[in-house]
Amino acid sequence: MNEQFKKLDNDAHKELYMEQVRFGQSEQVRRRETPVYVPREYYEKLLREKHGEFGPVFIVDPRLGFNNRTHRFWINQLAPGGEEGKQVWKTLGHRHTVEAVIYWLSGYGHSIIDGVRYDWKQGDFICVPMFSWHRHVNESDGIALYVASTTGPLSMGVGQAVYEDERYPQYYVFAQKGEEAVKALTPGGTGDLRNVRETMQMSRAQKLYAEELLFGLHEEELRRSSKVLMKAEDVVFESSTMGRVAYVIDARIGFHVKALAAALTEVPPEKHSGSHRHLYDEINYVLSGRGKVIIDDKTYDVEQGDVLAVPVFAWHQYFGGAAGGPPLRILSLNTRPAMENLGLVLTQHGENANYA
Repeated sequence: MNEQFKKLDNDAHKELYMEQVRFGQSEQVRRRETPVYVPREYYEKLLREKHGEFGPVFIVDPRLGFNNRTHRFWINQLAPGGEEGKQVWKTLGHRHTVEAVIYWLSGYGHSIIDGVRYDWKQGDFICVPMFSWHRHVNESDGIALYVASTTGPLSMGVGQAVYEDERYPQYYVFAQKGEEAVKALTPGGTGDLRNVRETMQMSRAQKLYAEELLFGLHEEELRRSSKVLMKAEDVVFESSTMGRVAYVIDARIGFHVKALAAALTEVPPEKHSGSHRHLYDEINYVLSGRGKVIIDDKTYDVEQGDVLAVPVFAWHQYFGGAAGGPPLRILSLNTRPAMENLGLVLTQHGENANYA
């Protein structure tokens, strides 16, 4: 290991402290200057150039200049043909130490997640448990299209991102270490814990330490018992001060998520949603309809397929389109759970929606 570190004088250490003091104001500037709006034409052109080939087109990602620090958003496609078609994964698929939410825009098929089959179709959601092997199979006659969000930037930021893909075994970190490491939903597996519970009577300190040892095992159990699939027909919109909202992926409705959540908002023509702001990243994907979105003091005209990266703590509100048109329906992906687990969530409500 490298034992060298930067050796600075006292003036430099003072500057390190002032860098912390200035961070809050500097971050506000970065939020105001970050990109927000991505028109559908941008990524659809890239998809066409792939000619049906599998591979994500990243839409919102800090590596693209966005100020989103906790999650990213992309679109991808699967070739038709079922298990015998041009599926990129044949056995394990891939897995990662990030949470993932997938929304199927077209097609139908199935996903194998931790050895269990889940059938999906257009309009369904899949919440992939962390570090579970998964692969997707398109059984329809045409391309199956999906959008997805993961907490990759968050895991990468804390140095805990691991992506293992059966196509690239040379980059395995844990899967090459044996059958247990392959099957485990925690990196490297939990090991032999059969006698740990017996030691909990030794002392309070040992009880606390035993809980640490058992945490990974308990986490695996929670991941394997979690909900994975939200069917389109099970999505229920309800009235709220923000308008008609459906919570689709959330720890409070049975999904084992610690960082990522998803909800749908529907705004009728000539109506507006409530307004609010919050201390977490949010990415909006326009599923259908036309309308406009106001983020702080800027208005964006949006239509199906457009994407908005809402800056942290920016006021935002949705407005339906002209009379006679379809409702504006927006998929919101956010990292509220991550900030709740850090004790940093604050949500402030402004104007109420003007429809029920």
